[in-house]
Amino acid sequence: MRVAVCLAFVTLLTTASALADDRVVVVARGETGLTTGAIQQRLGIPVELSIALIDDDGVHAEGPVRIDGHVRRVTPLPEGTRVRWLRVEPRLLHTSTPSPNPGILSFSNAVLTGPRHGDWLGLDTLEYDTLPLTPSASLVIEGAHLMASAAHPTSREHDLHGGAGSIWLAAIVTLPDGRVLATPDGASVARYGLERSVMRVSFRTGDDYLGWLSTYFNVPNLFGSSGAHGDHQTDRYVGADCADVLVGGRRAMGERFAYASVAGIGTYATPVTEAFEQEADGVETLALRWGTDIQPGDLVTIGYENPGDDAELPRTWDHIGTLVRDDGDGVLSARDVMRHMGFMGLSDEPLSVHGHVRLRIYRWRAAPGRR
Repeated sequence: MRVAVCLAFVTLLTTASALADDRVVVVARGETGLTTGAIQQRLGIPVELSIALIDDDGVHAEGPVRIDGHVRRVTPLPEGTRVRWLRVEPRLLHTSTPSPNPGILSFSNAVLTGPRHGDWLGLDTLEYDTLPLTPSASLVIEGAHLMASAAHPTSREHDLHGGAGSIWLAAIVTLPDGRVLATPDGASVARYGLERSVMRVSFRTGDDYLGWLSTYFNVPNLFGSSGAHGDHQTDRYVGADCADVLVGGRRAMGERFAYASVAGIGTYATPVTEAFEQEADGVETLALRWGTDIQPGDLVTIGYENPGDDAELPRTWDHIGTLVRDDGDGVLSARDVMRHMGFMGLSDEPLSVHGHVRLRIYRWRAAPGRR
């Protein structure tokens, strides 16, 4: 059955001169309306995607579009237009560009180890693949249209989150006269990473904090993620570090939390415990009860214990994540699950993967406002 996509009220171009340049863009309809920009959607609810062509004769699409604040009529796409859908997938590690930290493949804007840990190095070069889109139950192609209902990565090894997360989409359009036009794809990379013009659809598991945080699955780990608020690499979903991704989840909800490092956690959260130790097979000194002392969404700072290791990081707290769920015994233990930005991106893992560590648990303060 053909997917019916109403393309009303989509912002495409802002100047008449831009209309003279033949180009195509991906148009999406989701819960928040119609857009050529990013879409935030509940997991399992399809996003409808189609193509709009802009040439000397105006805009060609399946319905009216909004240009310069005015709704304008459009003509249909030329009969016989063919669309080939693509996906743009971020690489999770350096593959074709040199790492700024020799011997460490993780993306980073800063020094990752030793006494200079955290020193600024400059914006790293992020890498992307543009791949043919393989139809599936969550990516249904109907002619020139695409219905996306989840963001499963191409790698089965990394497909661990039920389709929650972000997916980037592009298209190659062949017109009846033989001309071939392409939407922005994995080659559309600027200073901070992938351009905003590449269509992004982010699927969340729910409307609570952990639900919005789940939209960051498939986003690369980028230590020292940077940028002005509103144009931060985390806001753009091009990369995030352990602290920034947790703030990014709150900002995705529309809250005005500022980005801060692990050391700056006190600017947006309040401690609910003192520091305590965790062995790899359990938690020592405290018996913290789920639902009373701790709850999903609480933040966990981690200090790694490396006695005699000269490479130990020169700070009190080294890492941060957020509690997701109990293992069933009702109290905090090393088997309980924490969500954190790890080496291969955002992941849900038991606390035990961190070994013998110091922990302290914090709780978000009330949001300072809405963005």
